[in-house]
Amino acid sequence: MSGMKDVFGDVFSNSRTHKSFDRSLNDAALGGLENYVTESISAGNNFPIRDFDVNEKIRELFGKRILSKTKIGGHPDFDELAKSKSISNGYVTTLFMDIKGSTRLGVIYDLEKVFFYKNTIIKCAIECIQAFDGHVHRIMGDAVLAFFRSDGSSPRDSAIDAINCGTYLVQFMKDIVQPEIQNFGLDEDIGIRIGIDYGPHDKVLWGMYGYPGVSEVTATSFHVDVAAKLQQKAPRNRVMLGQSLCDMLDLPKPIIEHKNVGGELERYVTPNYRTRENTPLNYKQYVLNHKLYFPLLPSPRDEQRKIKITASVKTKYQTQADTDYHACSRSIYKPYGITFKAAFFLAENLTGVSVRFRVENTGKEAAEVKEPINGNHHNDVSAVRRDSGEYFASHWEDASYTGLHYMHVSVWHDGSQIADEQVFAIFIGE
Repeated sequence: MSGMKDVFGDVFSNSRTHKSFDRSLNDAALGGLENYVTESISAGNNFPIRDFDVNEKIRELFGKRILSKTKIGGHPDFDELAKSKSISNGYVTTLFMDIKGSTRLGVIYDLEKVFFYKNTIIKCAIECIQAFDGHVHRIMGDAVLAFFRSDGSSPRDSAIDAINCGTYLVQFMKDIVQPEIQNFGLDEDIGIRIGIDYGPHDKVLWGMYGYPGVSEVTATSFHVDVAAKLQQKAPRNRVMLGQSLCDMLDLPKPIIEHKNVGGELERYVTPNYRTRENTPLNYKQYVLNHKLYFPLLPSPRDEQRKIKITASVKTKYQTQADTDYHACSRSIYKPYGITFKAAFFLAENLTGVSVRFRVENTGKEAAEVKEPINGNHHNDVSAVRRDSGEYFASHWEDASYTGLHYMHVSVWHDGSQIADEQVFAIFIGE
């Protein structure tokens, strides 16, 4: 179980969407629905009235600061371009989401219900995007376009935020949103599709399209356009990623995989465009393996685990920690390191208890290490029993190789493993 329903489920059932639409169903006139729409509009201070209010819980899980004021449209980093009428380069990770199967709703259901079903999903997407420091750029019918390049973030961290947002949004859809709207009479098996890609600084151009007063500041890039194509090709309730993003983060297989259609792997974005030299672009596309990646993220279920694993970033061994690190939340950069801490209780008071910290590296840089293979190794650390009865052990590791890496933690006594191995995943940048 993901644990999402236990922590976030009550927010939906108590949400303004739930209550307001419930009233509108009992109104003979459209007034009830109008009230529902009105209650959902921003209060005028750039803080929208949120139906789900999941931002604080998500941001706490991922160690993020308080959500700043936000609005839809343009992008705060480039809004000044509308005044200067200039253009500017700037990296961006683009996320497209749409609702699969929404067109059919208008054939089956009253428009008021169609509006409620679609708007519920879109509102959930907006809150999730903002929780991960994304900027909602545009809402297009049943689709949402978001840009990730928040203040203080690196290109890698913005890409990680976008992937984590897409993953959480898929899990929300499966565990909470879809079951709840089905309780309101939705019989159709609708879902969402998400496409994400990263455009580097020199491959993205920002500027104002149109005329003053009839304009939009937005990004021009193959990588923005391809995110939309990835979304169209994504399987239901899955995330598709572009080659640029996967290469930058050096995401390993099987975390990413090619889409399989009838036994054939769809390796490249279609149509397969040709370059000026008339050679095929062969731009790769991947499906994010949700079942493997979501368990790596911080989630409500972490409190139920037998071993509590925490981590903190340090400049070097035995120095004071700079910041706490939440699993897969951002990149740790060389030459920093990380201290892993394991805490747990045992049914009886034992001596000679140890914790095994087992490193599993992935990616191109680690693959160059032949001894030990991929730089993989483990260290056994004696556990200390505190006055509270809790056992504790810690271990420091260098941030050595770019990519996604795993620290596996298990508890041992007299040569036997006495607690299931748990994993803590980290991203390392250059």
